[in-house]
Amino acid sequence: MQDTEIKIPNVFLKLAYSELLLSYRTEDLVPLVQNASISSRKLIENAWQEDEMVSIEDNALIIEGFSNWLLSKGENLDAFADRMFEKMKHLNSVPKRAILRSYLPFIHDFYEMQDQRQGVLRYNEKRNLFHESMTFVEGSVQENNRHDYLLGHDIGENHPAAVYSSWLLRSLQQAPCLLDLPAYETINTLSCQYSAEEALLGRLAGSLEGDTFYVSGIAVGKVVKFAECLAKIPLDLGLSDVADKLCVRADTDVIDTFTGTHLLFKDRYYGAPVSIAEFVYAKDVRTKDPFSGLISSLVQEEYSVWPPVQKAHDELLHKINHVAEIVYYEADDSISVNGKHLMRNVPARILRNVLREYSKTGREEFENREFKRDPEICIDPVNPNFESRLNRVVDHLEKVSDVMSLNRHRRGGFRFEPHCHIDFREEPAVARKPKK
Repeated sequence: MQDTEIKIPNVFLKLAYSELLLSYRTEDLVPLVQNASISSRKLIENAWQEDEMVSIEDNALIIEGFSNWLLSKGENLDAFADRMFEKMKHLNSVPKRAILRSYLPFIHDFYEMQDQRQGVLRYNEKRNLFHESMTFVEGSVQENNRHDYLLGHDIGENHPAAVYSSWLLRSLQQAPCLLDLPAYETINTLSCQYSAEEALLGRLAGSLEGDTFYVSGIAVGKVVKFAECLAKIPLDLGLSDVADKLCVRADTDVIDTFTGTHLLFKDRYYGAPVSIAEFVYAKDVRTKDPFSGLISSLVQEEYSVWPPVQKAHDELLHKINHVAEIVYYEADDSISVNGKHLMRNVPARILRNVLREYSKTGREEFENREFKRDPEICIDPVNPNFESRLNRVVDHLEKVSDVMSLNRHRRGGFRFEPHCHIDFREEPAVARKPKK
């Protein structure tokens, strides 16, 4: 399971984390980090390390968590995203190694091409920074402006969440800045794969009744065929096979009154089989040395990190990164946490095995069958009774919930969740010297 886990560079997380550090006091951020759905230490590492790879699942959990936190603070998500991606022009908070690595096979092409900004769009799918299935379609040129398209293909229930999808397009709008080029002038999002209800981000109640979509009891959209959206595009995108699919056309803008965040956009199609974004930008814009800025910034950062972000990061790390000393004593088959007895016998052995593996490899996902096969834990292989023993471990860990917990989130397995830095060691029993 772990071997096939899909990971992506921490582009969004690093940008968002830096913006949070600059926009909020350390005291404000501590609850956000400590209440995250993954461990505080892991979250900080994922968002801070220059060349960190993050699982798609963790990436989604973190982005969803801090976007909800921003909304609860009254933050306008659009304004936050604008500030966050504006920093791509300055390269301070960008994971430069990952971006350069994604461009490596195409560097020669960029020095040769006439329109380097179109090249950024063309190679987006091959670079695969975000593991999204996006296809470039070249459009027309009108009054010296290109009208090109990116199509996001249907990937079923695992389509990008509303916030993630919106921020992905915003990051792509600023992507040319990384190559010392101006951002794309305009992006028009014509359709989205996420539904109209998902687009509301839980801020307002939305529901479909018949062929009408309501928000807080007010009709704001209609169910139509996707063909209606395609008919507005002066180009055959090759999507006739999904033209009869149904989606919701928003007939009015819907804005969250508390934060000012734009939730639904008039004339946009939601729950579509394909997401469509039109990029409008001046053609044939190029620079002599598109990669010099990225490389220079990377070399400089080897010696110093952007001071304001480094200072805020160190303060937050100091606040949340308390250390728990956990010891397993072989002599009496017990475990203590910070000098206080926690459990003994079979529950202690279960937790010992978990902590051994976590300390050696960082692994957090475990299968019940691993422990059922261990004779130190389950003596009777026919009737191992492991689940009841695991329940006792879960109950004991409630006493030290600020340190760690076990999450039985799926059948036949569980997740170890450290909530601080774990310093685990084992104390072997001291053999008595024979009497003379």
